[in-house]
Amino acid sequence: MIIIDYKLGTYKERDIAEQVVQWCLEYFKLELYGIDINMEICRHKTYKCWGTCVEDEEEDNKFHITVANNQSIRDFVATITHEMIHVKQFATGKCRGDGEKECERLQYKLADKLWKKGVI
Repeated sequence: MIIIDYKLGTYKERDIAEQVVQWCLEYFKLELYGIDINMEICRHKTYKCWGTCVEDEEEDNKFHITVANNQSIRDFVATITHEMIHVKQFATGKCRGDGEKECERLQYKLADKLWKKGVI
């Protein structure tokens, strides 16, 4: 299930976020894990970062993601893909260190792939 807190997100941002999350769940084959995503669209100043991904301490395969909307649309999409890579790392248990190298290496490649495939 994908739940997005829309307080600060526009309709278009919410739609893009949902499409990106859904695509990532399918791309990484995470629907096999019964992943739940709770996403908050916010401003960079809220958490002083562009995005975060935190695994729920009480429920398996439940994740809380934040994504800042005061960035370019390409960066917005790349940030979501970055955080979804973390979801994959947590869910599969396949993570080296803090996982940032993989996220940074793939986030824009995946964002561009979404565009080329017409997902967004």
